[in-house]
Amino acid sequence: MVSYKNILEGLLGLCVGDALGVPVEFSTRDKLRLCPVVDMKGFGTHNQPPGTWSDDSALVFCLTESLCEGYNLQDIADRFVRWYEEGYWAAHEEAFDIGNSTLKAIDRIKQGVRPECAGGKTERDNGNGSLMRILPLAFYLLRTDDITERFNIIRDVSSITHAHLRVSVKYAIT
Repeated sequence: MVSYKNILEGLLGLCVGDALGVPVEFSTRDKLRLCPVVDMKGFGTHNQPPGTWSDDSALVFCLTESLCEGYNLQDIADRFVRWYEEGYWAAHEEAFDIGNSTLKAIDRIKQGVRPECAGGKTERDNGNGSLMRILPLAFYLLRTDDITERFNIIRDVSSITHAHLRVSVKYAIT
């Protein structure tokens, strides 16, 4: 049985890992071998203070908050738009980093495209952006053993920003 404490620990662990990675995002393995991340650093890749989480954690918090009120794909998408426009759940009330696929999808949502149709479907849209926020779904989907329901929800939530079929299949199996 998963407790609220387990969920909170998972979310905090994700956020801490994200904050550790923000200043060294896009760094090469060679650079990280020479200067490994062993504590909170700041003002690296995105010029943010130590402890700043990225879009990955902010979107996890948006998804988590939405799921606490029940499963509503439009509500999840609206929270993603709010993050982008207002810095909702961003570490410093500003969305400082956003992947290209996510940006395009959010723009589509703002134009009225349904959330499950907003994410790109091409091979180039086969990124890991939706993987970065899947943790809340893992907890939420413990309530059902129906693999079809799990697949459909994972596919639809992933499709908000990344709708290539390979993304959904990969996450549903894991």
